[in-house]
Amino acid sequence: MQAFFKTFLIPLMASILVTTALGMVFSTQRVISLLRNIGGDISFSDRLTMTGFDLIHFGSVFIIFISIALTVALTLALFLSRKFPKLRRWIFIGAGMVALFIMLFLMKKTFFDIQIVAGARDSFGFFLQIMAGGIGGYVFHRLNQRSSII
Repeated sequence: MQAFFKTFLIPLMASILVTTALGMVFSTQRVISLLRNIGGDISFSDRLTMTGFDLIHFGSVFIIFISIALTVALTLALFLSRKFPKLRRWIFIGAGMVALFIMLFLMKKTFFDIQIVAGARDSFGFFLQIMAGGIGGYVFHRLNQRSSII
């Protein structure tokens, strides 16, 4: 049981937290960037305030979706990484990226073909969200030890 916590649950939780935090920061900053492109004047203080607000409020919902996506993807990646141990790092990074891609795609289809993650409404914002998933997968890889748990 201790091995399960050390090699799976703690790395998974860290991966979820990192992905959620990065995803929210990327989303907020992307929206602010697009607002500035149309003439909005947003101070650094406003950027920090908006980012903190999004982390607390939207992040508390976003983390649920990310938890589901990463739990499924990283569990499958564990099995795959045992089959291809030399590709281990890339399997986890890819799993995180695919998880966010599928999650955002399904969220858009579920919510009347509207991307509810505002920072992912354009190609670059969507790419940033996928990168957040990849970084989360890398965090899982770094914290997960090679001992067999499943």
